[in-house]
Amino acid sequence: MALDLEAYLNRFAEVCRTKFGQAYDFGKLEKTFAYLRSEDQWLAARHVEKAFDPKNTPFARYWPQPNLRELDATLRAERLRLAPLPADPRGLIERLLGVFHNVGTASILLRFTYPERFGVFSTPVINLLQVQRPRSVELYLAYCDELRAWQERFRLRSVAETEMALWTYQQLASERHLTDSPGRKDAGATGALERDLWVQRRRAAQVLRPFLKNYGALELARILAEESPKLAATIAGEDYERRLRNAAGRFCPSASTTGPGWAYNVISLMAQGGHVALEDRHRLDEVWDLRNAAVHGNNRPGLRLDAITVEKMIDAIESICVRWERRPAKPRP
Repeated sequence: MALDLEAYLNRFAEVCRTKFGQAYDFGKLEKTFAYLRSEDQWLAARHVEKAFDPKNTPFARYWPQPNLRELDATLRAERLRLAPLPADPRGLIERLLGVFHNVGTASILLRFTYPERFGVFSTPVINLLQVQRPRSVELYLAYCDELRAWQERFRLRSVAETEMALWTYQQLASERHLTDSPGRKDAGATGALERDLWVQRRRAAQVLRPFLKNYGALELARILAEESPKLAATIAGEDYERRLRNAAGRFCPSASTTGPGWAYNVISLMAQGGHVALEDRHRLDEVWDLRNAAVHGNNRPGLRLDAITVEKMIDAIESICVRWERRPAKPRP
């Protein structure tokens, strides 16, 4: 079942009334901030005051409003403009952080000035999307980029509305007192997101992409060994199979690399040819046994797929295979 994100956007006002005692007209505030899109307009303390006014938004509950007198003096000196918005807004965000020292406050101003590009920096929504970056500016930009992907997927009008919809979903899913309206059935709120395949792929990609980008197969297998020994052994086993096939082509090109038992035969031939030490042959056979156990479920008696066994499997691949990979290939007749 696909997630109906627009339905949660439509409940934003309801959740705000329950949580904060009132609803908010963010569309009206967007129109108020729209003139900051002109290059001849400077950001002023009154804009921040309007964004933090409890009649307009609930944000003063989450971030402290800056001292307006001090802020006015700082902004007059900085002469900070939000327009034109550059293709890469990193520099603009850095300047806003230099003034406000808080990415949340900076995000509020950007959200109401450019709702099609930015959302409010919301920790619950960031956690929901599984976005992670080491620095606040990179995190905020990656967060807004991910919101844009969700906006396009669920056909919402803006990045800002997408953030509002996800915030509403998170509130309904995590705070039960918000779902006690008579006749309202919200039991499916928690599971709606988990059942959407596109959503889960996006969330998994946010978590896995840095690992897949920064680590090789054996490094990744070692990272996963304690959490999921079977998955780690599968990854390591695939890497080991690739190395064995490459070795067969280099050192025993006449050997078959298909059919039952081909790997044991290649290991035996490599040992006979001196490419693998005789004492290592048994370890390599055992690595192949572990690969088969992980991939096919072929567990021989006494074989266990646990973190310690998988660590030893990876150690064997790294220490033994690297030796034959440094050897020159066998001359072809």
